[in-house]
Amino acid sequence: MVNPDTIVAISTAPGRSAIGLVRLSGPNAWTIALKHVKCHLKPRVAEYAKFTIGQEILDDVIVIFYKSPKTYTGEDMVEISFHGNPLILSKAVRAMIDSGARLADPGEFTKRAFLNGKMDLTSAEAVEKLIDSTSEVGIKIARKMMNGSLKRMIEKMRRELLNLSASIEVRIDYPDEFESDDFKLDFFSIKNRLKKLLSTYDSAKIAIEGVKVALLGAPNVGKSSIFNALIGYERTIVTPLPGTTRDTVEAEMSVNGMRVKLIDTAGIRETADEIEKIGVSRALKAAQEANVRVYIVDASAPEKGAAKFPVDIKVMNKIDISKKRFKDALNVSAKTGYGMEKLREKIANLTTSVIESMDTSEAVVMAERQYHLLRKVLNEIEEAERAQKNGYPIDIVEINIRKAVEFLDYITGEEYSDDILDAIFSNFCVGK
Repeated sequence: MVNPDTIVAISTAPGRSAIGLVRLSGPNAWTIALKHVKCHLKPRVAEYAKFTIGQEILDDVIVIFYKSPKTYTGEDMVEISFHGNPLILSKAVRAMIDSGARLADPGEFTKRAFLNGKMDLTSAEAVEKLIDSTSEVGIKIARKMMNGSLKRMIEKMRRELLNLSASIEVRIDYPDEFESDDFKLDFFSIKNRLKKLLSTYDSAKIAIEGVKVALLGAPNVGKSSIFNALIGYERTIVTPLPGTTRDTVEAEMSVNGMRVKLIDTAGIRETADEIEKIGVSRALKAAQEANVRVYIVDASAPEKGAAKFPVDIKVMNKIDISKKRFKDALNVSAKTGYGMEKLREKIANLTTSVIESMDTSEAVVMAERQYHLLRKVLNEIEEAERAQKNGYPIDIVEINIRKAVEFLDYITGEEYSDDILDAIFSNFCVGK
């Protein structure tokens, strides 16, 4: 695919840094760059030059030219390394726009790579996940996806389904060639592989995005005090009055190199206060969505009855004013710090175990789009299996098989729409 526009963008993160990279891609990338730098046109050779705007020298730079099709986007590209001052970088981008380039849309470099056949959609989505990953496991699986592990698995299933479809077509076109009508298709293997692949999504999502840990419990049990103690600063208001926290409050912390989103919630109780009711509702929602649920109880006045949701860690707080110790829970005091290190260790163990059990030797599903499409593939396979079991004509069974193939093609990008591409690449940063 030939795109007439040449795009430009800053490809390094916002802010000051030692180096700031500006990237050009398109048919006029070299021409535009040469209006500002005097270099020999040697592809893949880093050259020192001065970047000029008119007669003014903006910065000393390192320039690398890349010749299509052996580039990230499949087009002619130029990468220019400046000193990482945002003012210098933005001025250089403006100069190249004045010279004929266009500011790139979010993810447009990777989108062009897909459209030019440099990668499929699963690999393109893996680029974003690699950048966003919050754990070493996340980086590892994103790299595997970029190298095509999911694509290869999808293509294998696609070939198998097309072979099943072909066997049906032969029987429809040449019925006299077959003596028996007892024709059965075996969906067992492909159905199990789909289920296994779908089961990787939740763990992969955690490896990429991080772990959600919700602090839950009745009012005035010390959730906010524990929240502040865990993150190391006063993030939420703490008072002796029950119901102080009316909404969820979030903060990020790092546990063994993984991002953990810690969520303080409103106290869960029956209430006539409309605002507090909303807070309780959001607390229950946080409990539902969390990967780890920490249920906190006041050790000096322990409540009766069980929590209304699964509990991963039970904590007895205010142990400094209680004469009793509890064997079935962690005994802590947010006020004195007693037991808080054990609580951190327990959270760390649970959060890391969530993803360390992942099998990263095979393909995994990392994107919500991929997950929903694979669910549709599985549904079509199960429909085909039911149709066959109920004695439907084999051409009806084939409709479900063909539909499953179509959904597989949407995953890899063999079939796509502009709306789908816009939705995928709009989440990328501008320079990628």
